[in-house]
Amino acid sequence: MKKTIKYFIPVIITMAGIFYYFADPQKTVVMPKCPMRMLTGWQCPSCGAQRALHELLHGNLIRAISYNFFFIIAVPFLCVTAYAIYMKQKGSQSTMLVKLYNFVTSRYTLMAYLFAFLLWWIVRNIIGC
Repeated sequence: MKKTIKYFIPVIITMAGIFYYFADPQKTVVMPKCPMRMLTGWQCPSCGAQRALHELLHGNLIRAISYNFFFIIAVPFLCVTAYAIYMKQKGSQSTMLVKLYNFVTSRYTLMAYLFAFLLWWIVRNIIGC
């Protein structure tokens, strides 16, 4: 079962990437809309992430940032975290990898990430970005 999941996840991520490359969230009606925005009018921290992903896949970093600044920070952090956890589970004993794992999974790093996430949520609704 583990081997199946090991190969299944990259396939799903690749398929999602291809979908978001070709499907423009601004023009496609099948894209899910933010329930919080629809109910309250307030933007959640991930509002604009679909549009930002679409623009990133097309190499438009500035437009991606304009849709969701935090997404540009979150994606690399989450990818590095997933990689460090995966390599740790594989049993890698590389000194650099152990340090990376300890950093990304430390309580302080996770608290800083959560603080930045919540701060982004508040700031984007105050200044309207």
